[in-house]
Amino acid sequence: MSVQHTSPPYQPLQSSPTARTFTVRQLLALAEAGRIRVPEFQRPLRWRQAQNLELLDSVWRNYPIGSLLFWNRRADPGEIQIGAARISVGEQASAFWVVDGQQRVTALAASLLDIAQPPGEKRWELYFDVEAPGFSTSSSSTTIPVRALGSLMRLGRHLQSAIWADNEDWVARAELAQQRLLDYEIPAYVVEADDEGALKAIFARLNSTGARMRSEEVFHALFGSHGAQGLDLSALQQVFESSEFGTPSRADVLKMVLAMSRQDPTNRVERFSEKDLAEFVNQDTAEETIRLVIDFLKLEAGVPHLRLIPYPVVLTILARWFREFPDTSAWNRRRLGWWLWAGAATAAHQRAEVSKLREQLRLIDGDEATSMDRLLRAVDPTKELPQWELKRFNGQSAHSRIEVLALLSLHPRSLPHEAEGVAVDSREIAVGALVSQTRVAREIIASPDWRNLSDEHKRLARSGANRVLLEEEEGHTGLGTRFRALTYEAHHEILNSHLITEQSFALLCAKEYAAFLEARANDLLGYVDVVIQEASGTWPPSPRFMHPLEDYLDDDEGEVGA
Repeated sequence: MSVQHTSPPYQPLQSSPTARTFTVRQLLALAEAGRIRVPEFQRPLRWRQAQNLELLDSVWRNYPIGSLLFWNRRADPGEIQIGAARISVGEQASAFWVVDGQQRVTALAASLLDIAQPPGEKRWELYFDVEAPGFSTSSSSTTIPVRALGSLMRLGRHLQSAIWADNEDWVARAELAQQRLLDYEIPAYVVEADDEGALKAIFARLNSTGARMRSEEVFHALFGSHGAQGLDLSALQQVFESSEFGTPSRADVLKMVLAMSRQDPTNRVERFSEKDLAEFVNQDTAEETIRLVIDFLKLEAGVPHLRLIPYPVVLTILARWFREFPDTSAWNRRRLGWWLWAGAATAAHQRAEVSKLREQLRLIDGDEATSMDRLLRAVDPTKELPQWELKRFNGQSAHSRIEVLALLSLHPRSLPHEAEGVAVDSREIAVGALVSQTRVAREIIASPDWRNLSDEHKRLARSGANRVLLEEEEGHTGLGTRFRALTYEAHHEILNSHLITEQSFALLCAKEYAAFLEARANDLLGYVDVVIQEASGTWPPSPRFMHPLEDYLDDDEGEVGA
């Protein structure tokens, strides 16, 4: 059986690479001179301190650490990065651009050269212990900073000031460690080529084997800036950030780009052919489509921030939709909101269901109305949705995010307080402030007050029934205390904006925590039911629900779940 291999856009080398070796000493000199450069298509530095230490230990023990691959060509003046430090360098007629081995070369240069890293950057701060020979991440009276081993002069200065300088054995160990490190030889291939495309191809091949490299990094290496219509994933991330919608990962942005381009977002990008690339959207179209997705999520779907999307996989499906139908009618935009919420409530949008993602993408084909009908049938919002249940609150789960979106639809307000003797009035909570803090939703009853509760009431205390959307503040004595400082007569609008009714507020003030949790659990269950059923197009809500906050449940479009 033969397997057909689609030819990707790889260019052959005109001459074979040259095999040679570099000592660590030579690599350090090249790095200091600005002659080691990192191509644009390289991936970010990923190694942690432990991996840097392990590399030095391997060199010290004369273990093989693999070969390097350099691209020899001129380099313009500019800035280079050694570790996290940035250094200005001049033009070089012959520079060695790292195609494979960036993490290893960086570990050696940043650890052994005397270059100050930014404050708090510890990845390359390593030590050699002369008493029990070996490398360490912490200093002691018997250790030498690894950067002192990077040159004879630095080691000499350090030995003069060491309290153990008269211990000949330890001094000999330090000198031997330096010799082993600096004289260690690393095999390397040096490629002479004018065409950057061939080097990108080599880089992608080397780093996609064995899943060592992420798809979005392969895409950036092969197609960023030049190929694939000049698509820049980082610039697309900035579109999200500038819209104050949060910043998705490059992996999620890549999936959106593939969906816009009518490609399968689950495919390996290094297998794309020239024909595939010709069908990719360009940068302007991708940016405009992303803006349409963001506007829809904020205005029609009631999802004001990336961190609150119940199932982020909908970004990929919406990217395909708004690429196909950028001028979607008002009616179908509303129906698309129903699709999003029905799919969230029934978990039809679960990220793990790759087959469902592909299936829903295939439904977006042909005309707008037919495609919308297909999407809605896939989640079937006409059937009765399951009644909401309270689960342990977890801001990362789709279930809890739906509860947060429901509470947000009440426009929660801050609690009035005094700051430096001045009264601070209540205001609507900013979504940006909520999503930037460690906990999106905070507990009303603190865990020390749960001790005497039954197991069932402790379960409620861990659920959304015990959560409100308030910004984190320093110096407060607990939210229960903060709420009890209010009165229902004066502050009922603030309390209602947190789904705290007159009845549940009275129970909270009386510290009847079990009864308070029961009352608020009933309110939250009913309110989330209302939000989901209206937002998913299954209005009117379940007749079991009698909501105490009638003011928030009028029939005006956009009031609930908008």
